Amino acid sequence: MNATLVDFLVETLAGIIGVFVGVWLALVTERRRQAREEAQREQERQQQYARARHTVLGSVCKNANEASRLYTRVDNRKPHELIHTNLEVTVWEAVQVQFMEACHSIDERVRFAQFFDGVRNLQAFFDFHRNLQLSIAGAFDDDDPELAEILRDADQHLRELIEDQRFNGVLLITDYGETVHKKLLGIKVPAGEQLAAAGA
Repeated sequence: MNATLVDFLVETLAGIIGVFVGVWLALVTERRRQAREEAQREQERQQQYARARHTVLGSVCKNANEASRLYTRVDNRKPHELIHTNLEVTVWEAVQVQFMEACHSIDERVRFAQFFDGVRNLQAFFDFHRNLQLSIAGAFDDDDPELAEILRDADQHLRELIEDQRFNGVLLITDYGETVHKKLLGIKVPAGEQLAAAGA
């Protein structure tokens, strides 16, 4: 075989092998770059989720504590006394999209959404209760058993809604809360959990 032909074949094969090796290396490099970017995006998503979850859990604590305060107020109020609430859903509305996108657990998403829907419903019933009190205030007479019964029924329904909401808040904090959230609700935290939280 001619030396020139052999040189040509060797150079051609080397070029083809070089192209394949170059393409393979480019693909490997691209896959690694994509994997790093995906890992970075996942880490950012987890950090975003952790921040959103911490914020939402703080709002759950606030609403559960407010429900406890409201329950006591309903029991101790005078018939004409209006109760003002300090329930909040603005935190949930502000971080809901981030939380829902970042949370992988459907059960967790549903439970938090139900809790804040319950807060809205409780606030709506408090508004109704105040309007009821105001509408019958002029006609209210301690001797009118029908009006007194209407108000007692409304108070009882209000107590039930409040207690359900407080209980749901405690369950959420028990299941998903950090040590600080549990302490805010007066939930006993095991010593091992306290030590882990202190070391974090």
